Amino acid sequence: MSFITQVTISIVIYFILRVSLKRPSSLYIASFVSGFSYIGMYLLAYKNITLIPTIHFLVTGLSLLVLFIAYYEILSLERNVRKIKKGEFGDAETFPIERSYKLVSKILGVGLLFLTFALISGFAIQSVFTANLIFKTSFTLVAWLIFLITLIGIKFLNFPIKYAIRGLFISMWAVLIAYITNI
Repeated sequence: MSFITQVTISIVIYFILRVSLKRPSSLYIASFVSGFSYIGMYLLAYKNITLIPTIHFLVTGLSLLVLFIAYYEILSLERNVRKIKKGEFGDAETFPIERSYKLVSKILGVGLLFLTFALISGFAIQSVFTANLIFKTSFTLVAWLIFLITLIGIKFLNFPIKYAIRGLFISMWAVLIAYITNI
């Protein structure tokens, strides 16, 4: 089973659990189950496990999983905001919107942390600094810079968290595209 197949299966597991469980904790349950299922599938699929490449592929797959989780949470949050703006309060979720934006911010921070671990483990795998590695490093540093500016803007400059999350999400996709295009 290939790396992309494992990540896709874990994403599908997340979506099934997230949609089928109608509890406030369904995000956490679905995230942990899908994350552990990816780790289990990876460890079962590859019999020859070496430490650094295994860590690299695990954190890269988990970062992809976290990005798709954040994508789904942003879409459901925006759908909830639109329902409230239209006056459809009966269909709206009871979870506070501002709290949901903060939760998505934390999810994106975890995804960025996993991408950073993927970059560090990639440095350990590569013995020569190629253009591929420099490209990934520059995109990861830009994403970290955007994340830090976003956090400073939210905490000290009263930057609206809604726009900060959207900008951070776009920067995370840019990092992901940098990783995918350089494979």
